[in-house]
Amino acid sequence: MRKKILFLYNGGTIGQVPEKKEDGSSVLVPPKNSEVFRIACEPIINELNQDSEIIFEHVTSKDSTNMTPNDWEKLIFRIKKAQEEEKYDGVAIAHGTDTLAYTSTALSLALHGKYPTKTGLKIPICITGAQNPIYQPGGDGRFNLENLFRTLNKAIDTGIADVMVNFWDKVFLGSRILKVSEKDFDAFNSPSFPPVGTIDAKGVTLDTRLLKKKSNAEDKIMLAPKFGRGVISFELTPGTDPNVVLGFITNGGISALILKSLGEGNVCNEGQYNLIPVIKQASEEYLTPIFITTKFVSGGAGAAHYSTGYEPIKAGGIPCYDHTDIAVDVKVRWLIGNSMCSSIEDYKKAMKTSYAGEVTAQL
Repeated sequence: MRKKILFLYNGGTIGQVPEKKEDGSSVLVPPKNSEVFRIACEPIINELNQDSEIIFEHVTSKDSTNMTPNDWEKLIFRIKKAQEEEKYDGVAIAHGTDTLAYTSTALSLALHGKYPTKTGLKIPICITGAQNPIYQPGGDGRFNLENLFRTLNKAIDTGIADVMVNFWDKVFLGSRILKVSEKDFDAFNSPSFPPVGTIDAKGVTLDTRLLKKKSNAEDKIMLAPKFGRGVISFELTPGTDPNVVLGFITNGGISALILKSLGEGNVCNEGQYNLIPVIKQASEEYLTPIFITTKFVSGGAGAAHYSTGYEPIKAGGIPCYDHTDIAVDVKVRWLIGNSMCSSIEDYKKAMKTSYAGEVTAQL
């Protein structure tokens, strides 16, 4: 039987078109009519129609920089309907690269749900984007889009029920990726988790050991689709003022604070820029969770090889281990939005827990 695939156009560079500016230069803008992108995709879809029935649907044409959690929720409920009511075998999504990792992580958590050992997702979801529009000769738009459907077909054939991202010659777990380049075709990486697949002259190869399977799914998707507000991130630099950090907390409206630390979770712990008292006061007096993550994911915040890493955790900071900083941001919003934690200890336990493969579970 031919596979039935829902193809969602969710904006981004891959579908943008050039527009002339007053000075004669051009800038890429979202198309005013999604038919432009659909027509450009037709040759690819027609080539693959022997194996699959691919149904195109426009969600949004916006630049992915303008994506919000409201857009994540729209996709989440559309995928739920595709699986449970319309009986699609898989969902393909074209997305902008700037926030693709945020969306793929949000879909992973929401669709697998709040029970770590259970999932109701029965179909594979695959997302791609591009550094160049599909219309541009010599770019990566057509290449990535073709392999979006090839990856999805392979996943359907092998019984995968997970959220993946294909980009250039690799396939990644959706909850583990980071964008690492604005110009390279090889623009995404998964620093703390191996790629789940490769794309080469022989086609798409998936490592099914690294992905969730359809056979283990519950009867229905157990959605946890909400994302809370009031989450703020600080990228720590030498001289980050503790009073500024504390001011965000004491002024109200903050649900959680994420500190993107130096090194593997290291925070200044001496002199006028000592952040340890702020972490202790926020955790104990204001009951505001302070998450300690890192830009250097392969190490993992929480190893605490130095006093500058040990002391913020001792003061009440919540270690985030080998989550990407993007996964921390999305997961914290997700935990808040779905009312999954009521104390600092609950948050600590949740950040040790893998719900969608987003962290190496800590025993």
